[in-house]
Amino acid sequence: MTYALDGIRVVELGDSLSVAFAGRLLRGLGAEVTTARQAPVFGSHPAAITLQRYLDSGKRTAPSVDPTDADIWLDSRPIEQIRADRDRSERFQDEGGVHVAVTPFGLDGPWAERKGTGIVASALGGFLHLCGDENGPPLKNGGYILEFQAGLFAVLGALAGVFKSQAGRGGTLVDVSLLESVIAFQERADFAWTHQGRDWRRTRRHEVAHPFTIFPCADGFVSIALGTARHWQHFCVLIDRPEWAEDMDLMLNRHARADEVDAALVPWLAERSVSEVVQRFQEMFIPCGPVLTASQVLADAHLLERRFFRSFVLGGQAFRVPGPPFRSDYAWALDEIEPPVEAAS
Repeated sequence: MTYALDGIRVVELGDSLSVAFAGRLLRGLGAEVTTARQAPVFGSHPAAITLQRYLDSGKRTAPSVDPTDADIWLDSRPIEQIRADRDRSERFQDEGGVHVAVTPFGLDGPWAERKGTGIVASALGGFLHLCGDENGPPLKNGGYILEFQAGLFAVLGALAGVFKSQAGRGGTLVDVSLLESVIAFQERADFAWTHQGRDWRRTRRHEVAHPFTIFPCADGFVSIALGTARHWQHFCVLIDRPEWAEDMDLMLNRHARADEVDAALVPWLAERSVSEVVQRFQEMFIPCGPVLTASQVLADAHLLERRFFRSFVLGGQAFRVPGPPFRSDYAWALDEIEPPVEAAS
């Protein structure tokens, strides 16, 4: 079987989730990936060991590696170690190699040498300022969104570097910053300041549209997203407020008049189950879905039919983890979650 990145060799140095996820994606595309990580580096509890098995599946392990033997060098070591390897990195690039450095704040700038993690970068980048209730303090977001997003950016930079090298234009250094990654995926918060002269504040409501948030139902929560005029017109019919569809001021200013909208919507939702609400909104072509727990996600019929999850056994217990994050007509090399193998010396 052939893969998109057959013949591409990747070496990982460093223990970050970002580099581990980048390596997993490249391995899934068919690259040969060798990591110097020695388990367990993400913790010794079962969830951390499972995470490492997921990230390192299909890779080779070695106590020491020479990244200049590869085509792509994924590097998340402390910045002082990356800088100490500058000469080796430049020689590697001169030979067509792609060196991808993932650090908290980038390889230069006033914050470059400071210590940081995903939550620190999320705070510094303004993301956590927007997380939480408007009457409470900023809250940490769930999961490792930033670390995995930075890993995706690392893959994009690595593949662009490979294309450049294969075109005969030499290697490259790709500088990925957690801080800049979190700013890059935020939703228009910077534009609000530059174009409107205001900082967005924490709120459970969307900054522009309404209803466009999470609401309680009789037995759980749903997400509702009215983004267009047609959504609004269908919504008015659905909740038995047809006169609202003719009220242009309400339609155009429903964010400012959100309390008025909620006064009708919240009691309507409270009388209905999540499944009924989702069905009725979807029948009216309005985006709506349930807020699921992790166990409900793993049992979701849609994901199961698409065979999104991959299963493996660890310590006598069965686990399910995400499969490839995209679909294509070329093969994915990680259909099975296998432990990493020791690289040949």
